[in-house]
Amino acid sequence: MRFAAVLNRDGGTLRTTDLSGFCDRLRQTLEAAGHSVDVDVVAGEDIAAALQKAARRRDVDVVLAGGGDGTISAAAGLLMNRKTALAILPAGTMNLFARGLGVPQTLDAALKSFADGEVIAVDMASANGRPFIHQFSIGLHAK
Repeated sequence: MRFAAVLNRDGGTLRTTDLSGFCDRLRQTLEAAGHSVDVDVVAGEDIAAALQKAARRRDVDVVLAGGGDGTISAAAGLLMNRKTALAILPAGTMNLFARGLGVPQTLDAALKSFADGEVIAVDMASANGRPFIHQFSIGLHAK
């Protein structure tokens, strides 16, 4: 499969990661399993545009989004009702959606799961036309 990886360098875990070394491991892991990958590391303020660019690519089978629940939710919304799969790299602070799906919580273990993992369908919801995957609340929300 062909992957387009978009990594939010300002995400919780990635902020303190040697991104050059990690990107090398990402490429090596996926290529060793017969996949190809392009990697785009962007600032948090640029993540939405980078995800849109990756989601529009016709030559990509999987968009690999690296970041927290906000990054993952944005990527999922862009890929909703499309044939392109989403690989979730849990690189935020809480990674609640990834945890709920059983995605390994360390970066390298997650990479290995992408190399030989399977694509599954998940339900998404929308409120007022805005898709979401992680959380929805009504009324007062405690900090």
